[in-house]
Amino acid sequence: MISSFKIEPWTGFSNFARLQKPISKDGIQFWSVENAYMAAKTHDIGAKMRIAQMSPGQAKKFGRELQLRPDWEEVKIEIMRELLREKFLQPLFKVLLLSSGDEELVEGNWWHDQFWGNCECDKHKHIPGQNTLGKLLMEIREEIR
Repeated sequence: MISSFKIEPWTGFSNFARLQKPISKDGIQFWSVENAYMAAKTHDIGAKMRIAQMSPGQAKKFGRELQLRPDWEEVKIEIMRELLREKFLQPLFKVLLLSSGDEELVEGNWWHDQFWGNCECDKHKHIPGQNTLGKLLMEIREEIR
């Protein structure tokens, strides 16, 4: 099992990883999946342009303050899936994903994210997270194979 995307060689699985080439959405270039995902939360083009200029950490924080598009809960997983597909078509990330073999990929964290990952803090360590990000990565790995 690969349970942390914060240690080498698996840091490329993180949505904060800088892409080899940007993802273009709405005519705006994003250098990380995190930035593109946060921008997808809104229809406000000005906010999207600001997010494109931020670090992934800044974009994540800013994304918490956005007025969400009305259909966000229905589309957020598919948006993440599409962004990850684009990322893992880039050669460096494709090789990394395939090099994980058949390992289970778990987005382990300590920031209480039980939807995208599996929080390992004292409060959550006995409550399995949904690991949606890890599941999407394994799904894309199978598609690439």
